[in-house]
Amino acid sequence: MRIAVLTDSHYSSTEATTCGARQTGIADILMRRAAFRLNRLLRPDVVILLGDMVNAGHLASGQDDLRTLWQHVKLISSPVIAIPGNHDGPVDDFYQVAPRPAPIVDIAGVRFVVNLDPERPGYNAFREECDLARLVEARQDWRGPIVTLQHVPAFPLGLHSCPYNYVNATAVTAAEAAAGVTLSLSGHYHPGFDPLNADGVTYLAAPALCEGAFPITLIDLDEKGGLTISHENLKMPETAGLVDTHVHTRYAYCNENMEPNRIAAFAHAFGLAEFRLSEHSGHLLHTCPDYYRAQDATIPAPAENRRLDAYLAEMAAADIPAAWTGLEIDCRHDGTPLLAPADWERIPFRIGALHQMPSIHRRLDVSQETLRDEFLGLMERFLQYDFFSLAHPFRVFRRAKLPIPPGCFSPLVRMLKETDTAAEINFHTNEPPVEFFRECLDAGVKVTLGSDAHNLYEVGDFALHLDFLKRCGFNGDWRDIIRA
Repeated sequence: MRIAVLTDSHYSSTEATTCGARQTGIADILMRRAAFRLNRLLRPDVVILLGDMVNAGHLASGQDDLRTLWQHVKLISSPVIAIPGNHDGPVDDFYQVAPRPAPIVDIAGVRFVVNLDPERPGYNAFREECDLARLVEARQDWRGPIVTLQHVPAFPLGLHSCPYNYVNATAVTAAEAAAGVTLSLSGHYHPGFDPLNADGVTYLAAPALCEGAFPITLIDLDEKGGLTISHENLKMPETAGLVDTHVHTRYAYCNENMEPNRIAAFAHAFGLAEFRLSEHSGHLLHTCPDYYRAQDATIPAPAENRRLDAYLAEMAAADIPAAWTGLEIDCRHDGTPLLAPADWERIPFRIGALHQMPSIHRRLDVSQETLRDEFLGLMERFLQYDFFSLAHPFRVFRRAKLPIPPGCFSPLVRMLKETDTAAEINFHTNEPPVEFFRECLDAGVKVTLGSDAHNLYEVGDFALHLDFLKRCGFNGDWRDIIRA
């Protein structure tokens, strides 16, 4: 079974950064990013939240913060067990927002014992006699692994330099050893500590989500009680020099929270070397309803609907380099770009995208061969316009809930090679086809990594992209194949 641990997010809607390294002001975005990573890549059997979800739970604003944070937690598809920490306010108030777990919870052959222990001076804790006795109950008629959950680390005295522990740690650890506990799992101590072993029990403190590389702790537990512990960082490795070439802004009709100053801050926080803004050309020239019509027919772009100049000016005012400020240029029904020639030369960074095909938009009943020929015909004309990359090459079919027509891959690879256009790996409401990208790599077509971010949590989140390259059979240096 796989256990994922998130602890000490310390979210605060009123503070950007507190207590030095704590990134409290972005913890809501971290939780959303964690939910996406857990659902799409890590797929644990259970997710454990070990407390201090918010920074000031004793305040009314802290309870509002907890409600905000829990909206992101609810996106996690795995079962969740949450316990409060000393920053989360009263236990009963915490469980007005989070579901209250039973004292003993069985999941996938593992028994979890939930401890809600009172705090003691020095940010320590104390375990009552009745809760110590619960371990005896937990072991009765149960031969499988037992994992105890608590916010403050519990470990044998002298085994680690962590300044926090239980004031009755000797009694706690003796009870855990007597019950044959496999793992005693805690948070609270932000650096965390590696597994400590004593009397058959493994003691582990998971590091804080709100600091460093924003880690998720993963525990793979086999049926015999064997443990493998690792950390999945939400931050990309800075040494990789990764560039997100597809980021939207508040000018996208479909954006959620993409203010330009926050984009830059999040790109830095998540370890990107650089990023590129790639706003929809049609969103800057047409109203939202007319945007779809403008791809399917030639319609005027009224001056009163034009936002392109304001977009460029606002990004410059936010100190985003002009070379990083570009467009995702839509392909029109005839394979021409949805952008006037006079504007074309003003845009230093351009990626192309097919969001709509005439036969699909008009809901025509056509064969797979007709769809293939229409798609390839549009691409043949569109790619002649010199784009840095082609965004989500086949998403137009996925969005229409249609299979990719057979025979599309090799011709498109040839076109990309001939026009020196990179192919974008993109997971935003999309699943890129492995076979197509294998052909691209074999043909020497470069790839780009595009988050297609419409929400800040997506900026530079390339865990799926890098895993995808491995699935494509690539295990070399990313810089050899990625155009940045």
